[in-house]
Amino acid sequence: MTLADTVTAEPQERRPSLKVASGLLGVATIFTRVSVLLVLALLTRDAGAASVGYYGLATLTASFVAAGLSLGVPMYLTRDVAAGAVSRAQAARIHVGRLMVLAAATAVAYPIIGLTVPGEIVAGFFLFLVSSVLEQWNDTAWVLIRGTRKAWAEALTNGVAGIALVAVCAADTWLFDGLTFTDAALYFVVIAALRSAAAVVASGLWRQLRTPAHVAWIAQIRSALPYYASDLLGLMYFRGSVFVLALFVSAAQVGEYVAASALVNPAVQVAASMGVGALAYAGRLAGDGASDEPGAIFRFFRGTGFAAAGGLLIGLPLATFVLFGADAGHTPELTAILALFLALRFANYGLSAILLSAGGAGSRLLVLVYSIVGNVVLNVLLAGPFGAYGAAWATVLTELVVAASMLWFIRDRALVRLVVPATVVVGALGVVLVAFLSWSTTVAAVVTGVLFLALGGAGFLPRPQRGVHRAPSIMKEYV
Repeated sequence: MTLADTVTAEPQERRPSLKVASGLLGVATIFTRVSVLLVLALLTRDAGAASVGYYGLATLTASFVAAGLSLGVPMYLTRDVAAGAVSRAQAARIHVGRLMVLAAATAVAYPIIGLTVPGEIVAGFFLFLVSSVLEQWNDTAWVLIRGTRKAWAEALTNGVAGIALVAVCAADTWLFDGLTFTDAALYFVVIAALRSAAAVVASGLWRQLRTPAHVAWIAQIRSALPYYASDLLGLMYFRGSVFVLALFVSAAQVGEYVAASALVNPAVQVAASMGVGALAYAGRLAGDGASDEPGAIFRFFRGTGFAAAGGLLIGLPLATFVLFGADAGHTPELTAILALFLALRFANYGLSAILLSAGGAGSRLLVLVYSIVGNVVLNVLLAGPFGAYGAAWATVLTELVVAASMLWFIRDRALVRLVVPATVVVGALGVVLVAFLSWSTTVAAVVTGVLFLALGGAGFLPRPQRGVHRAPSIMKEYV
């Protein structure tokens, strides 16, 4: 495999934008999550809560199917296509190959679904599964433009698709006989198919299929395997704390922790989407022979992480009241603690993009191993005596293990001088949060949220020019 297959090269003067490559993906993810939540609210009112449960099972099944059969290829191509190691024509053929594999898997899944779910929802369950598989298939089309000035097309397509989905479901609810499970599934499939077609057109993938190219399938899969292992270990990392907590506390406390995690997870998915965009941005600059600017990437994710944590904390009192009412229990306090995790997780997604862009997929795999071990040890030590609070703090502290591990493999002193002050700031705000939590959860959330937002906004202000040999100070970094 050589670079001779590359059809289109990015002009050197057309420098990609981190805000376009990463920030717009985050915004699009917010649109997507909100649109799905609105549709599920309509479905709950018309078809009942059980229908939403079946939707969750269908999409969860699709996620396992897609992740299991993707073999880490989407993340691998996101970096290597941007860096020029894999040509667009080759990526286009891999995209078509993934469709064949995923289509075969969904065909096998249909009779299994018929045997395991009630007969009246078999069609809807299968359609929801198909729609989710299609959404995840799109990743290998968008790699052609991630990190380029055309990256806005992915965000725009996903945002418009989300709005269209809400519109058609709302029309069904208000103009016809109400939104049924099967009708909603059909709308999801239609929108997913249109989004997939738009991905092919907007990315220019259809033109690449007309260009001769040879794909060394075995070699490509071998190169992607470290990313595949990272995906699987990542699932273990994010789900491990609940399993350990269940060994020590009652089901009610586990439920409160799961509810708190559910409030934080949409923002984590936004961070993950932004991390994909940052990986393409950094990989493309590296492929052009330019620096991947780790400091710029980290500052961007640090600022957005602080802003996300601040927004979560300020909206927390109203959100828990609307969603849980008087039955919120300890969920607000647990969510407030996990807001600290959110700020650190955003920053660590930035570090992950920096590490992967430098070809550190194997090192990232070790980072996940360290983080899983650290998470289990911290949960065993803290969940026993402190219950769900211990699990929440274990989740926060695990992010310190992740950051330290990635800094060890990146080995950039300038980056260390950025990460350490940011971590200290999060720790200081954690002290403020705990101090106010003993008085009032609402006051604690709002005060800490305002501080996070102020620091996040300060991070996006124009930075003063510093001398080459002058180390950044904590005050100048945040004021």
